[in-house]
Amino acid sequence: MDPFARFAEVSGAPDVAACAAEARGIVAGRLPGGAFEAACGVRRLLARHGFRDDARVFALPELLAQRAGNCLGLTLLVGAALIEHGHEVAFALRVGPRDDVHDAGAEHFARLVDPEEGVDEDSRLPEASDRTRQFRFVPVEHASIVLEGRPFEATSLRDGEADPGWAPEAESVRVIGFAELAAVVYSERAKLALREAEPLPRALRGFVRAVRTWPGNREAWGELWRVARAAGRDRLAAHAAARYAAAGAGCEDSLFWLTRYRMTGDEALLERALACFPEYAEAYLERHAAIPLARGAAGDELGQIRRHLAIAAWMVAGSEVLELEALYRERAALFARAFSPEELAEVRATFGAPGAGGGDSRT
Repeated sequence: MDPFARFAEVSGAPDVAACAAEARGIVAGRLPGGAFEAACGVRRLLARHGFRDDARVFALPELLAQRAGNCLGLTLLVGAALIEHGHEVAFALRVGPRDDVHDAGAEHFARLVDPEEGVDEDSRLPEASDRTRQFRFVPVEHASIVLEGRPFEATSLRDGEADPGWAPEAESVRVIGFAELAAVVYSERAKLALREAEPLPRALRGFVRAVRTWPGNREAWGELWRVARAAGRDRLAAHAAARYAAAGAGCEDSLFWLTRYRMTGDEALLERALACFPEYAEAYLERHAAIPLARGAAGDELGQIRRHLAIAAWMVAGSEVLELEALYRERAALFARAFSPEELAEVRATFGAPGAGGGDSRT
């Protein structure tokens, strides 16, 4: 297997051979003998060519054009170079890394829910200009390299003092091969397809291709379940749900438990998600607002539900992953039960206005 060609192929490169050759040329040359030292050498080469971190770039053509990539794209690129130089390489997929961003999010959540100083039922909802993108409030999947039993981080290219041999603890960790990690690119491309015109057929094909290439791709099965349901493909959705449960055996985490709750409606699974990750915004909103309202909460109960909705919205406003406008749009019925039409109209009016985008920690 030519790892560069494989990376180009799963990325949908128009000319696989040319894309692979360009990537190979960037990391060509002599590397130190040991696998870890060779990886450090590749990382230095990328930094010398002006590569930087960008959470939005994972496919090889865009990575080369923009000289930027996220943990998936950069890890595959560094891994391909090491494999071509004859090194034994494995990869780790971490869900919910307990890094500095996670710790900062936990501290911010504690302030939001503080009964004295935090959000109360009279607090306003965040607007577009309140977005900061400093935290996550959702468990992300992070890819890194494993060399001789040691972790190696391919990102933080411009931080000369960053230790590439450090990896954070995480809710779950799976060790896989290059082919399996490359298959994740298929599912990431399918997620992007959901934002395009006539998204469901294209996304369905992408997720099916992802799970056929790597049947253990848990998150691709979860996305396939969601898209199949939206497309009315009930048998496919049931199959995907069963495969998701099987693929998650032994690596259960908050993302797994929330997805299984959505598949089954079993509230015990929702509680397990929050036990793993109390500041999981989507699980928090479900537990403290969606479920009580579905059971007919009214009167004095609406005050506390209003507070919980505001807390969830402020978490989303601070997330670099979740989108505040999408929260208001997709959960409009919930917010309409606890906030006045005037309050919601004022919030909606802030979106789409020039200069209302808020900060973005990724740039």
